[in-house]
Amino acid sequence: FFSLSLTPSIQTYTGTILVAVNPYKELGIYEQKQIDQYSGKKMSDVPPHVFATAESAYSHLQNTTKNQSCVISGESGAGKTETTKFILQYLCAVTSSETRWVQQQIVEANTVLEAFGNAKTIRNDNSSRFGKFIQVCFDKQFTIIGCVIQDYLLEMSRITFQAADERNYHVFYQLIAGATADPELKRAFEVEKAKTFNYINQSGCYTLDGIDDVKMFENLRRAFIVLNIGDDMSEGLFKTVGAVLWIGNLQFEGVDDGEACKLTSNDYEIIDRIARLLGLPSDHVVKVATHRQILVRGSVTDIPLKLHEARENRHAMAKALYSRTFAWLVAQINLCTNPGAEKGRFIGVLDIFGFENFTVNSFEQLCINYTNEKLHKFFNHYVFALEQQVYSEEGINFSHINFTDNTVCLQLIEKPPKCVLKMLDDECRFPKGTDTSYIEKQNDALKKHPNYVRHPDKRLLLVEFGVKHYAGTVMYTVRNFLEKNKDVQQEQLFNFMRKAKNPFVQDVTRFQDVLSRSLDMAKQQAGASGRERAASTGSKSTKGKLTVGDTFKQQLVALVEVLDLTNPWYVRCLKPNSVKSANKYDDELIITQLRYSGMLDIIRIRKEGFPVHVPAKTFLDKYRCLASRDPTPLPKDEKQAAARILRSMKLPETEWQIGKTKVFLRQTVFDPLEERRKALLHDTIILIQKYWKRYVYRKRYLRMKVAAVKIQAFVRCQIHRIRFLRKRRAAIIIQAQWRGFIAREFVAELRRKRKLEEEERRRRLAEMEEKRRREEMEEQARQEKMRSEKTVEDSFVAAQRELYSLARMAELKSEKSMPSSKTDDLDAMFAFLKEKPPTVGGEETSFVNQIQSELDAMFQESQPKPDGSRTMRRKRRVQKKLLGLAEDEDAKKEEAINVQDYSMLTYAEKWYNDHPKDSGGLGTLTLRRKGKSLRGDAVPKEEMIRYSKSSTLATSLIHMHDPENVNVACSIFKDLSKFMRGDLKPDQVNLTIQSVIAYGLERPELRDEIFCQLMKQMTDTPKPEYTMRLWHMLCLCVVAFPPGKSLNKYLQAFIRRHFDDASVGRYAVWCLNTLRLTKATPRQLPPSSMEITCVKNLNNLICRFYFLDGKAKAIGVDPSATASDVLRVLADKIELKNVDGWALYEVNPEHEHYIRGYEYIADILAGWEREKRSSIQLTKYMTVSKKGHSQAMGAGDSKFVFRRRIFRNPKDIPQDPVEYHLIYAQAVHSVVRIDEFPVDERVALQLAGLQAQVTWGNFDEQNQDRYVNVQEYLPERIFATKAADHWIRAIAIAHKEYGSGKTPIQAKVWYLTSVKNFNLYGSTLFFVVYKGYWSYPNKLFITVDKDGFKFVNSRTKAVMAEFAYSRLENLAVDIIDMAITFNMKTKSPEEQKYFTFETPQKDDLAALIASYSPHHSNIVRVGEAKLRRSRVTEEERSKAWEEVRLARKLLADRNLLRRPSDSSGGFLTTTLRRYNKAKLERLQKQKERSEER
Repeated sequence: FFSLSLTPSIQTYTGTILVAVNPYKELGIYEQKQIDQYSGKKMSDVPPHVFATAESAYSHLQNTTKNQSCVISGESGAGKTETTKFILQYLCAVTSSETRWVQQQIVEANTVLEAFGNAKTIRNDNSSRFGKFIQVCFDKQFTIIGCVIQDYLLEMSRITFQAADERNYHVFYQLIAGATADPELKRAFEVEKAKTFNYINQSGCYTLDGIDDVKMFENLRRAFIVLNIGDDMSEGLFKTVGAVLWIGNLQFEGVDDGEACKLTSNDYEIIDRIARLLGLPSDHVVKVATHRQILVRGSVTDIPLKLHEARENRHAMAKALYSRTFAWLVAQINLCTNPGAEKGRFIGVLDIFGFENFTVNSFEQLCINYTNEKLHKFFNHYVFALEQQVYSEEGINFSHINFTDNTVCLQLIEKPPKCVLKMLDDECRFPKGTDTSYIEKQNDALKKHPNYVRHPDKRLLLVEFGVKHYAGTVMYTVRNFLEKNKDVQQEQLFNFMRKAKNPFVQDVTRFQDVLSRSLDMAKQQAGASGRERAASTGSKSTKGKLTVGDTFKQQLVALVEVLDLTNPWYVRCLKPNSVKSANKYDDELIITQLRYSGMLDIIRIRKEGFPVHVPAKTFLDKYRCLASRDPTPLPKDEKQAAARILRSMKLPETEWQIGKTKVFLRQTVFDPLEERRKALLHDTIILIQKYWKRYVYRKRYLRMKVAAVKIQAFVRCQIHRIRFLRKRRAAIIIQAQWRGFIAREFVAELRRKRKLEEEERRRRLAEMEEKRRREEMEEQARQEKMRSEKTVEDSFVAAQRELYSLARMAELKSEKSMPSSKTDDLDAMFAFLKEKPPTVGGEETSFVNQIQSELDAMFQESQPKPDGSRTMRRKRRVQKKLLGLAEDEDAKKEEAINVQDYSMLTYAEKWYNDHPKDSGGLGTLTLRRKGKSLRGDAVPKEEMIRYSKSSTLATSLIHMHDPENVNVACSIFKDLSKFMRGDLKPDQVNLTIQSVIAYGLERPELRDEIFCQLMKQMTDTPKPEYTMRLWHMLCLCVVAFPPGKSLNKYLQAFIRRHFDDASVGRYAVWCLNTLRLTKATPRQLPPSSMEITCVKNLNNLICRFYFLDGKAKAIGVDPSATASDVLRVLADKIELKNVDGWALYEVNPEHEHYIRGYEYIADILAGWEREKRSSIQLTKYMTVSKKGHSQAMGAGDSKFVFRRRIFRNPKDIPQDPVEYHLIYAQAVHSVVRIDEFPVDERVALQLAGLQAQVTWGNFDEQNQDRYVNVQEYLPERIFATKAADHWIRAIAIAHKEYGSGKTPIQAKVWYLTSVKNFNLYGSTLFFVVYKGYWSYPNKLFITVDKDGFKFVNSRTKAVMAEFAYSRLENLAVDIIDMAITFNMKTKSPEEQKYFTFETPQKDDLAALIASYSPHHSNIVRVGEAKLRRSRVTEEERSKAWEEVRLARKLLADRNLLRRPSDSSGGFLTTTLRRYNKAKLERLQKQKERSEER
């Protein structure tokens, strides 16, 4: 039946009824894999499982018009709640391809209901103390759209009392655990430890094994969010739960021998807590706790409560608050998951209490067993009647089924006028009714009823009574029956609650009459017919109020009516033992549960009847194989074929019957059939496996054979390839030796010729005495210069050697004195600073000289000795080589453009539009007759390339495809004419220049048009000042954007023609030099006013560039210079040998921006002018040149800063002293200015001592003013902790102790060696804010270095996490928001895949990562429109236009294409685009007059 020890077979079928045993352990059979296995399958095709039952209900809902229901029953601890969750989980998973919000809400509703309605009992750690019926509603596509929940009989007594080893409802313990973990919640909800509260410390059980109440509390709060319970309501609800706990701690004390009561001293503090939690005044809470109100003749009178009444009233208050809170939650869930108008199609899931029989049974057990009696009757009617119906429909010969009928028992409980519930309600309405009076009347009235049991012991006759249920007799104790049956309204409390400050407490007063609301809900579920019957069966009188028993009875009536309208599916849950232990089976307990659930009757009927029902077609498909050896074919009729198979197996005919559509078998027939079929399948499978293995191994052998042949071929190929490579390497060596021999001959000849030329020059100098003396003086000066250069070079080499030796010695000493890089005390490392550094240089010099002499000797030995014919061949080769060099030089000279071949007239004839003659300065307008060409009346191209006094153009000079660009071209020509003539105001000149260039930058099609207009107006210009202005504009345009490919050489030729012009020649040379500079991109912004002025004077932009050592350098920047160009110039100025890793930064108060190598410095200056920054203004600076003061830009709120950006090898020692000084200055800046490293006070003073030694030299006790600027030596984080006088003394002491006696270069070496010990050295820090939730602070640094990137604490500089570049998949930069996302490569789902940060330096951060790791240079731009357009050059566009024009002309000549009508006067469309209506009318009149002539 069941196997509980090793296999997970904990479920089986009895017909369609699923029987499931609680295994008390995790089996892993309810995962997505099992959901996929059972989805869409029939119940008979898969093993028994609760998913199969859910799938059958779902498929019947789709295929029939009848609603479905799943009835789950069993004892406490049998697994009903978990089975309900599994059914809901399955329905949510199979009804939608993707998770919907309402499905998540249904799942989270279980979380809330379990917290407030489940508790630990002796039998079950998660026992549901209420019943529920969940209607899961579906739309027309059979997708879940909502659900409706009806709750039944919440156990109220558990709120105030728990037995030993039991717990109150879970929410109390979850609230206390969550508030204990979060002090803020603890203050808000005012809860203490669990042992403090009387309502939960009675049993001594506070925790559950394997359950974390803190985590469960977090899940509960998350479920509130999913169910749309706002923060204010959630907070008010938890405060109400806390108030219930504090109510249980009220004690009271008697007054006047117990006739009245008052609060104790501790009670007043508790009352204040309750009042704060509920949002009520304290006096109101005191009044509710100590007085009751009665209505006498229309007036309300307050009567003090007696001591025992006050304590009972305390429990009533707690029960009223908690029960209304539970009702509010159920209503909120129904409101959130309300399916709307789609309630008619549903699957109901009933999780109801099982039959209970304890040592002491009270009112709750009576209601629970009454429920099981009601459902058992419905179950009998469905199961046994259905079995009888199947036999009748199939025509099976079988006697009538007998089963237990419990109708009499139900009548005893519910049928008026004499029944248990009716008499209990009547006694509750009696003014002085008691439990004793109730049982006396009931014993007298029901003593003759066959199912009513009077207690045989007279001592217990008025204490207990019994009922004979279908599962056995149960004795009920009537103590507190009347109290539990009454619904205490607590009207005084709810009146005060309606005015509470707590919004939840105000809203929960809607559920004061909770019984009426529950009854209305049940009637709504039952439908219209159900409402009529429920109303007819109710016992409520017009004068009385609803009781718990009366309400519960009507709810059951409505529930049965709903189930009666559905197709039920039953799940019977059993528990294997009472100790909640896995792998333990209690036979007696199982038999008892089977008897209570009615399963023994079903098993009996199945055993007596034919338990196996197989459709005839399925029977043939399954067992046809058993008749395969019979030569006689089976009959075509399915029933005859099935009978033939059964008879052939010689099975007794009394054990099977064949109905109309099914085959009915007993187990004695079914088992042999299965065994024979299994044996046959086993033999067949072995045969199939034999042939399959033969096929697999043969295929494997053939594959190995082919692989062996391929390997052999590859090996042979490699052998021949190695031979070939050896031969080729030998040939290359021979060729290299031969070419080297030829080159040496060539060099020797060059040296010989150079020697001859030197002798000839000396002979000429000897002839001229005056020149000889001058040459001697020059030679003397030259020698002096060489000696000085040699001295400088020697000093530089010595400095290099000293720097290397000191740095190496520092590293060795630091390694010995600092075993750990994390030490905070550098005394050990600085202890050797007083040692004298060793001298270096002698050994290196001798070694270099030795190597040089050996190389010279080798070179002399390798020179061939010329003799005979070999010498002649060598001379011919050398002469031929020299002749080739001369030819290359001549070719370079002839490479210049021939200006005659590239005249503007040639370009105009090829690319210019035809312009009509008109009165605008290009001739007189004449109209041609219809059908003639415009060529005769068009303006000649010679006129179109010369100056025009008119300020308008009919259309653009060159053809353009965009009509808007044509209009803009005409507007530009008008602006250029005004600029040329000087008609603009002074403040409009720069604006006009910037506007024209901005058009060229924004519209590439206009660039050649602008150049052509400028060249047109500069040709034959009448006034020199016109020419100067136009050349000024041309210089600015050449800087901003290049000409098109078709115009480039024509523009260069035009510029070359003006080289000899005295007035504009210098502009021409400047323009040509700028054109020859190849740039990656055009400018981004039009020129600034300062750039316009500098270009006018052909001067450079004087900009100031700052270094981190406090110095600045002002240099001239060409307007076309990029950042990389300026970087090289700066390096030459400061004699920095290598610029690799160095960069320029734009620093302003808002941000720090890395200037990329291709960005133009002039663009940044233009941006400063747009933002109105003070740095664009010229300011004076000091210089050591003889010119004195000068002026430069970049001294305001924005600056250019030169510093190291990339540290490829941070630990390497630079050989260049200039570079070493700059790195030292950057290290000081990192330590003092921006505080990048986690230095403490001691280390900071040690570094400050070295820095003072570099700055001031040896310590001088008389000059203490050197250290007044403390911020120059210590980071703000440290010097802000104490007074300035303290730090001045401390820095002086550090200077004396750690710096004195060292040269500046020694101090720099030890400063850098110390800083390099920090693990953040060589990294660039970016301040970011993390967008999301994680365990680290949201504000942090991201550091980027050669190995990867790290997340660093912004306060302590501690590394929180670090990643190599191999862990990074890609970067995504949001171009709209200041956000950057790191997309990581994860190895497991638990690892975080995305990190999103917010920083204004997102682009610099991404660019730096791409610089270190080129693999990540492909950065995703989020928010950027991904439009893929093919770029077409102007030359390709013009060529295509010309081909279209020629093709149209050819078609028109062959009469294949009609020529356009002459209604427009024959002009081209581009020409007429500029004419308005009045001008067209004037042209039409002139045409008519010409035709009349």
